Amino acid sequence: FIFILLFLYYLFIFEPNHFEIKELKIKIDNLPQSFRDVKIILLSDFHTFSFSRREKRVLEITKEHNPDFIFILGDFVDEATRNIKACEVFWDKLGSINKAKVFGVLGNHDHRNKKIKSEDLCVLLEKYGIHILNNKSQKIFKDNSSLDLVGVDDVFTRNDDLGKALRGLDDEVPKILLSHSPDIVNKLGDFQDKGIDLILAGHTHGGQIKIPFMRPYWVPTKNMGKYASGLFKILNIPMYVNRGIGMSMFPIRFNCPPEVTVVCLEK
Repeated sequence: FIFILLFLYYLFIFEPNHFEIKELKIKIDNLPQSFRDVKIILLSDFHTFSFSRREKRVLEITKEHNPDFIFILGDFVDEATRNIKACEVFWDKLGSINKAKVFGVLGNHDHRNKKIKSEDLCVLLEKYGIHILNNKSQKIFKDNSSLDLVGVDDVFTRNDDLGKALRGLDDEVPKILLSHSPDIVNKLGDFQDKGIDLILAGHTHGGQIKIPFMRPYWVPTKNMGKYASGLFKILNIPMYVNRGIGMSMFPIRFNCPPEVTVVCLEK
């Protein structure tokens, strides 16, 4: 009985709040000099219901690392979230951390929430300094140099338009693509020549429950769980899949803790 109680405590309380900080170094061939050693905090899948212990820990970790940029990969809310005001407290604090520039894209839960329309959610996030790139790009600057940050709306809910997001961009300028779901790789074939240097994705929660020697129980992608978490190379483009912060379906994690990724760019 005690073992069962301890195991339940681990599943519901300990691991969901025990963050892993992953450090990732990515080489980009034509990276401008001023972007070398730029620090990016990568966050995904908050599934925020309230301004709770988990959201406060996100803020603590992000502040400690003093990033140049913060990239957020969607699912700001859960489809069942009702207390939007409490979420706003979190977004306000996140959007003003260390004056870092904050960008993001929407996820499937952001589109499915019945309390707030995705268009209104974008307006709120922009209000708090979180710039949403849904099927569009934005030049980001460091000193006198820039690269293109490209955001694609959610693939899972079929709101994505990668062609529109890349339209008009110089193929020779380095590009980082933000996508909620790693399923965006299924649409890369037509855009191989567009000079995408890095893809950052979330959505999978890493499987959320990972029993040793078995596949994760839940990876909602079309690739049979192939891109659950970690670093991959697709058409010679590196793609990193973040395990996310929150949970879906069941409020538990096992052998798959929440993740904050610290990305450093290198020549």
